[in-house]
Amino acid sequence: MMKGLQREKAGCPAYRESLGCWEVDWRSVVEPLSASQQEYWVSFFKNCGSCVAYKNHVEEMQARINAVKTLVRDD
Repeated sequence: MMKGLQREKAGCPAYRESLGCWEVDWRSVVEPLSASQQEYWVSFFKNCGSCVAYKNHVEEMQARINAVKTLVRDD
């Protein structure tokens, strides 16, 4: 989803560091953020289903998404 952006300015840490999203410990990235920023990432991950990388690494990525979801209260 970040293709075309300059890596150093991309909002996605995986893209900035030339890593696969399934390789990033998203919980450790998202946990120190504010509640609104955490909610942003949970919302961002809702787009993963349409991504080729996600489709090729569903189990790994879904585990990381689920770990992030535990940080955000669902009131």
